[in-house]
Parts: sequence; structure tokens; C-alpha cells
Amino acid sequence: MKYLTIQEVLCVGDLSGFEARLDELMNSLLDLAEQDTYIEDPDLAATLTIGRVDVQMTVEAEDPAEAMVKALCALRTAIHAIGDATPGWETDRAVMHVAPLEDADRLFADA
Repeated sequence: MKYLTIQEVLCVGDLSGFEARLDELMNSLLDLAEQDTYIEDPDLAATLTIGRVDVQMTVEAEDPAEAMVKALCALRTAIHAIGDATPGWETDRAVMHVAPLEDADRLFADA
């Protein structure tokens, strides 16, 4: 089954090169999606001033828990591929959302 996952991550530290790092991260996610068939359509959005990044991807998995693990591993792999570190980010500065792809609209609230 396919699931839409969204990881909200808060990046900390010096944000002066944040935008350039996001370009590298997106390229790394696209490379990963080409290599791993369980990941499709990676995308990201960011608030540059505060270091928030929302990373979205579709993941093939047996259930929502497996989809979250695969998405988390894919993002960690992409972050490491660009030379950045991830100590504690998944518990201290991240939130994960997941829904079956056909019901993904429930992840988005009207403003």
C-alpha cells in the first residue's frame, strides 16, 4: 500500500547557508527515490528564517508504522549524504504524519 508521509523537522544552528543545504537535500532525496523503489515523489517546503523543513514523500509499505520507518530512514540517509548530522533530530525536533495515499487529504487542514 502507498502512504503519504510528511516529516516536520526543525533545523538548529547557523542558518546562513540553509537555503543552499535545502537544494542539496532535495537533490539527495531525488537520487534516493531513483535508487529505492519504495520511495516516490519527494518534495520539501521550508521556512528559512526559523529553520523549519517539511519533507513529503510517498512510501510503499505494509502499514503506517512501516511507512514512517521507511520515510525516517530515507530522510536520515539523504541528510547524511549531504554531510550533515542527525543526532536526536527524530525525537527532539521532528513530527511525522502519515496517511494512506488515497486518504492523504486528511493530513492537510484548511487555514
